[in-house]
Amino acid sequence: MIDWRWTEVDALENQGEWNEAKSLLINNWNQNPNDLKTIIRLGFFCWYVLTEEGALEIQNVDFDELEIILRQVTDFGMANFEVNEDFLWCFGYMISLFPYYFGEYEYWQEKGVSMLKRAYEICPDEPVYKYSYLGSFPVSDEKLKDEFQKVQVVLKDRFQGNGVLSEYFKDVWNCWHES
Repeated sequence: MIDWRWTEVDALENQGEWNEAKSLLINNWNQNPNDLKTIIRLGFFCWYVLTEEGALEIQNVDFDELEIILRQVTDFGMANFEVNEDFLWCFGYMISLFPYYFGEYEYWQEKGVSMLKRAYEICPDEPVYKYSYLGSFPVSDEKLKDEFQKVQVVLKDRFQGNGVLSEYFKDVWNCWHES
């Protein structure tokens, strides 16, 4: 799994400097179009700001532009990283939760789940991929309990740093544990 730390971007995200973080990510993508970490961080950034806009009271951001960038980076990633487990996992996760940001709802919802499945098939021993895939189905909490405990063991190691991607997964999976 990728080391998600990125000091400059993490700092901008934590300060709520959304436009500056977006610019840094886009500039890096333009300079290094095949850098997988940049593609995933840019895609996740756009998705996160779009999905958390209301909860975080994000203002002065062009949300239409973020949705366009999200679709562009998704298309690029699918054309160039369709067999990479990190890409499949992260984009599959985002797509399966909020498919309408990517296009036609049912098509993209199925696509997201199939991407999670493929990441899990490539790396069946990776607890994050397995938990994400199994969690995309309506199953009882009891069935996921063992897998969740395996994710808890690797959570801090897999999501180092304090950018929105790392913090999101640490928070989301810790909140589930507390409920």
